[in-house]
Amino acid sequence: MTRLWDKGTPLDARVLGFTAGDDYILDNRLVRYDIQASIAHADMLAAQGLLSADYLGLIRDALTAIGEEHARGAWRISLEQEDCQTAIENLLTARIGAAGGRLHAGRSRNDQVLAALRLYLRDAAERITAGRGGGRRRPRCAGCAARRHGASRLHPYAAGHAEQRRSLGGRGLRRKIRDDAEGLDLTQRRIGKNPLGSAAGYGTPNLDLSREETRRRLGFSVTQEPVTAVAAFPRQGRGAITV
Repeated sequence: MTRLWDKGTPLDARVLGFTAGDDYILDNRLVRYDIQASIAHADMLAAQGLLSADYLGLIRDALTAIGEEHARGAWRISLEQEDCQTAIENLLTARIGAAGGRLHAGRSRNDQVLAALRLYLRDAAERITAGRGGGRRRPRCAGCAARRHGASRLHPYAAGHAEQRRSLGGRGLRRKIRDDAEGLDLTQRRIGKNPLGSAAGYGTPNLDLSREETRRRLGFSVTQEPVTAVAAFPRQGRGAITV
């Protein structure tokens, strides 16, 4: 099994357990988003003449199948793989060989991970925005909660100590919910930026990439500028990334 960063040096199991931690479990949530971003990147490479139509077909079909198999529970990320990027690439190259390595063109692990994270966060934020009622907007939710559960009492804790009980229908709590809704809007604007093409933080001046193409395909609002917004120093074996 080959990791993306592997240089052939043996890895102590204790070091692996410490650096990877539970990442490999949590990364199962990112599989569909990493595959979505990888397909968009492959489409862009083909549109720019950097990937042949044959290779594009192989990559798209294999990634789609890998994603469907993961959704069915046919495979999960292991501790040895550490993360979804390694797991997906190993499965991809096992199926289509060297063609899978073409996805490295114009992309670093830094912007690859960041793209998957932002797609995941965007979906999570949109689910919160929609609320359980589907189409109900957040500002109304605060009032709805107050009307439905106004008599309910919350027993908050601070530093392990019980605080004064508070009513869910209280004016202060309703304002707090509205403040949080505004914060969610700010979050969505920040994660709505396309990081692909940033590579390791310095862009790809030697390749004619179209960052606008991947932005459009992934539905990001704007393209991340400058490319140095993606930090590129190591942390626990993975790129330390500004979300």
